Amino acid sequence: NSLMEKRSCNPEHFTKLHALGMQERQPLPAKHNGLSRILPSLYLCGANVARPDVLAELGVTLIINVAPELPDTPLPEPPPAYLRISILDKGENDIMKHFDEVTSRIETERLNGGTTLVHCVAGVSRSTSICLAYLVRFLRMTLRDAFLYVKATRPQIRPNVGFFRQLIAYESEILGLSTVSMIFIEAIGQEVPDVYAPQYKAMEQFYMKHRKHARRR
Repeated sequence: NSLMEKRSCNPEHFTKLHALGMQERQPLPAKHNGLSRILPSLYLCGANVARPDVLAELGVTLIINVAPELPDTPLPEPPPAYLRISILDKGENDIMKHFDEVTSRIETERLNGGTTLVHCVAGVSRSTSICLAYLVRFLRMTLRDAFLYVKATRPQIRPNVGFFRQLIAYESEILGLSTVSMIFIEAIGQEVPDVYAPQYKAMEQFYMKHRKHARRR
């Protein structure tokens, strides 16, 4: 793994790859609605989009199914490589233990000229967490940059809070820094990653205004 990471993390290579990824992130055809191209070699989607015709057309060579509650993904012929990761979308579950294995598989596929598609049920939490871990580990992107990068293409992404805590820990382990913090949102009475804060802004303002009026009574 260390040799692969050294080979993969050549700055010049990834500057070029990152630029290529940005160039190729135009909207996909309407028939691929729900599918997101993260990089030329990496796609993210929900289970309903992972159909044999789509997989064949995109030239997918590795499918990663991160939803044990789903049946096996329908495969085209000839079938691509297939990996199942058994983890339910609950924050207390340990998704971080899978990061090294799964991101290594994605990178090996890329180095061999292949293309990976990662999916869970909705392409929002589990599969997104895997893609973010890959960007942090092999593109050396900060977690904040990786999140914003993927969200620009797939606005609905939202790893559950427990998974995001583990991504923060993974960024610290891989890059030696933390670019996302947990903040307390009074309106919902719990902590969330600060990158989620804009979604709660109106709710928080309403809550603070209501609390202020309540104190005056």
